[in-house]
Amino acid sequence: MDPHEFEKYRRILEWFKGNPQPPFKIDIELHRRCNLRCLSCSRRASPDYERLNEISKSLEMPLEKWLEIVEEAAELGVKEWHIAGGGEPMFLPSITLAVMKKIKEYGMLGIITTNGSLWTRKIIEEVVKMGWDRIHFSIDGPNEKVHDYLRQVPGTFKRVVRTLDLLNKLKKKYKTDKPMLNMNTVLSIKNYKLLPEMVKFAKKHGIEFMFVEPLIVYSKYGEMLKLKKRHLREFPQYLKKAIELAKKFGINNNFDGLEKNLDLELIEKSSKMNEVVKRDVERLEKLKVKGFLGSFLTVPCYKPWFHMTIKCNGRTTSCDVPVTGGENVKDKTLKKIWYKSEYFRNLRKALRSKKIPEFCAQCNPSHTSQRRRMRLEVLRSLDGRLYRKIKTLYEYKF
Repeated sequence: MDPHEFEKYRRILEWFKGNPQPPFKIDIELHRRCNLRCLSCSRRASPDYERLNEISKSLEMPLEKWLEIVEEAAELGVKEWHIAGGGEPMFLPSITLAVMKKIKEYGMLGIITTNGSLWTRKIIEEVVKMGWDRIHFSIDGPNEKVHDYLRQVPGTFKRVVRTLDLLNKLKKKYKTDKPMLNMNTVLSIKNYKLLPEMVKFAKKHGIEFMFVEPLIVYSKYGEMLKLKKRHLREFPQYLKKAIELAKKFGINNNFDGLEKNLDLELIEKSSKMNEVVKRDVERLEKLKVKGFLGSFLTVPCYKPWFHMTIKCNGRTTSCDVPVTGGENVKDKTLKKIWYKSEYFRNLRKALRSKKIPEFCAQCNPSHTSQRRRMRLEVLRSLDGRLYRKIKTLYEYKF
C-alpha cells in the first residue's frame, strides 16, 4: 500500500475510533456540458437531456469560486481531487485548466475523467508541464465501429487515439511519467466479448490501468445494452483471457486482484446495488468482529468519512449518486459542511445504524468492489486470519 492510500485508510479508521478527520478526496463537476451523446450515460436519465448543455450555463459557479474552494480544501487537508461530473471537462478548457493548475500549486493529487476528443496539442502540453497526475479516458471499444456507436458521434475514436498518442509523445519529450494514463470502459453487450482486445489496445497506447464498470441503466438505451443472462454465461471466458493478457502486459486493472469489479453479481445487480451492499453487510455481521474494527467492517459505505462531491451549482454531498439533497458551498464553508452539517451528520449516523439510502440502488458497482478492497487492505495489516477468511467471500465464482 502506497503512503497516499495509507493516509486515506488511516483517516477513515480514526473516525471509527472517535477522532474526526478532514476529507481525503473531493470530486467536482465544473459544468454539465458535453460534446458526445453516449448511450449508457447518466445524462440520459434527465427529462431535459436535449437541453442539458444550455441549462448548465445557468447553474455553473464562476471560476473564482472554484479557485476559492481549492484553496479552502488545501487548508482543510484534502489530498486528492477528481474532475469528473456529468459532462466533458475540456468543453470549457480555460476553466478546467485553471482549476487543475490551482490543485497542483497546492501539491494535491489530481485526476480528470475525459472522453479525450477535445484535447488540442496546446492543452496536452500544458497538462504535461503542470505535472498533472492521472487522466482517465472513457473508451468503450477497441475500434472505431464499436466505440463511435456507443458514443454516438463519428470520429470520436480517432480523436481519443490521437490524444493518447500525443500524450505519450510529449511525456517522452519532457522525460516524465506523468500523467498516468487510465482507461475507463462501460461493459455492455457491444463490447463484453472484446475485453481481451481492450487489453491489447491499452498495451498499444500506453494505458497503465484499466477500469471496467458494469453498465448502470439510466434509459431505454441502457436497458438495451445491459448484459442479460445469456451474455453472463459467456462472459467468464472473455474475462479470463483479459486477466491473462493484463498480467502478461503488466497492465493494472480493477477486474483482478482485490477488487474483482466484474463479479457476475455486480454485473447483474447494477442498478440494484443496494441489494448487494445489504448482502455484504449481512455476511460481515455473521463474523461477529468486536470493537471499532467490527464497526468499521459492517458499515454499508465509507464515503461520508473521506469523500465529498461538489456539483456545478455548489450542491455538496458525500458522492455523485444522489440527485437531490446535501448542502451548498455557496452558503457554507467546506469545513462547516464536513464537520457540522446536518446532511453529513445524519448520513454518517444512518450508515452506522446499517441503514442504506434508497439512492444507493444506482451506486456504481466499482464503489462496492473498492469498498471490499478497502476492508481487505485494512485487515491485511491488522488481522491476517480475518483477511484470508473475508477474501474468500469476494473471489470470482466461476
